[in-house]
Parts: sequence; structure tokens; C-alpha cells
Amino acid sequence: MDILFLGNSYYAFSIDPEVRKFIASLDKKMVGKIVNFGSAAMLNSTYKKVKAEADRVGIPIDEREFHCKGEFKGIHKGKPDEEDCKAAAEFAKSILR
Repeated sequence: MDILFLGNSYYAFSIDPEVRKFIASLDKKMVGKIVNFGSAAMLNSTYKKVKAEADRVGIPIDEREFHCKGEFKGIHKGKPDEEDCKAAAEFAKSILR
């Protein structure tokens, strides 16, 4: 079974409806676990919301996640930046070790 790195952010204080539909479409025989990552300007982790959707389809979600600030309407301008991208790559590598 594979690891699914699922990138997402907040959309009207929740996860995007398309992300919900995508998680609902997953086959738990094909996805061993989900690793959550994303960025957002105002809110932090989407972990709880993604976990709730993953629980509905019976796919575990790793407790580790990556989050960084994202730009929205001029807030956190330039984010994520090169350093954030490097940190995300290191996070992914740490999951695969």
C-alpha cells in the first residue's frame, strides 16, 4: 500500500469540497495512509478536517504533518517561499525514511 501526500488548505474555514470528494473516492486497498501538508494565511493545520474525512473511508492519517504560511490578499506576501519549500522537501524525506 502506498503513502498519499495530500496537499490542501483552508477554503471558507474548512477544506475545499473537491478535497473532500477526492478523499471519499480513495480506495483503502490502494492507500496505506495519508500524510497531510499545506499552507494557509490565517489558520494553521487542516489535520483534524482531513482526518475526519479519511476516517469516513477507513484510511489512517499519519500524525506528522507539514504546514507553512501561505499568501492571501497580501497577508504573508511571498509565502510559501524557497525556505518553506526546502522544509517541505525535508519533511517528505523524513516520512519516507
